[in-house]
Amino acid sequence: MYITDLRHFLDAAGAIGPIKGPARAMAQFHTDVVAHASNASGQAPAAPKCFKCKKSGVDARLAADAAIVWACPRCRTEGRISNWQGTLWDLRDRPPPRS
Repeated sequence: MYITDLRHFLDAAGAIGPIKGPARAMAQFHTDVVAHASNASGQAPAAPKCFKCKKSGVDARLAADAAIVWACPRCRTEGRISNWQGTLWDLRDRPPPRS
């Protein structure tokens, strides 16, 4: 299980810190999971592909303790993301898009 504090991937301005390489890919995966799981508009971004097997979209949801838990149904990789609230990818309070 991957235990992630999202702040560890962010710079002082709140953007993704790593510029390239594996750290950037991992940071992008985690922010995509946060956006997917936190969207309350009913039009959530597509589930990101598992960073490990790259074959299946991950299942992600808000846990009772406010962490985001995610799992890949194909390869069974799983994780928890904490300290995502208030980041650029926290979509809980965003208004729904206009039609």
